[in-house]
Amino acid sequence: MTYVLRLSWPNKCLSSNSRAHWAAKAQAAKTARHEAWAIAKTRQLPAWPEARLTFTFHPPDRRRRDMQNMPHMCKAYIDGIADAMGCDDNKFRCVWPEAFGDVVQGGSVRVEILTT
Repeated sequence: MTYVLRLSWPNKCLSSNSRAHWAAKAQAAKTARHEAWAIAKTRQLPAWPEARLTFTFHPPDRRRRDMQNMPHMCKAYIDGIADAMGCDDNKFRCVWPEAFGDVVQGGSVRVEILTT
């Protein structure tokens, strides 16, 4: 079965290039993890440790961004999804796009979860 989650655009503090204070990074990660958990929990995802997560990134504007940095920024989202599923994320198969999707107001991260 396939589930689709639409998450907010990651906080800039989560970037590996960020020079933010450690407390700001920790708070951003906590907020992102909780958001992913809450949205995934409402979908009643089954515990599926080998789930395939396919990401699509819809930036909030046309600024240049580093696609290679996006997986790092989404780590807290993956952890929150795993928390909601009640399983470890070490066997998740994450599929990252080669390019950004269309610009949407506010930006978003679309996660398609395949559990079969």
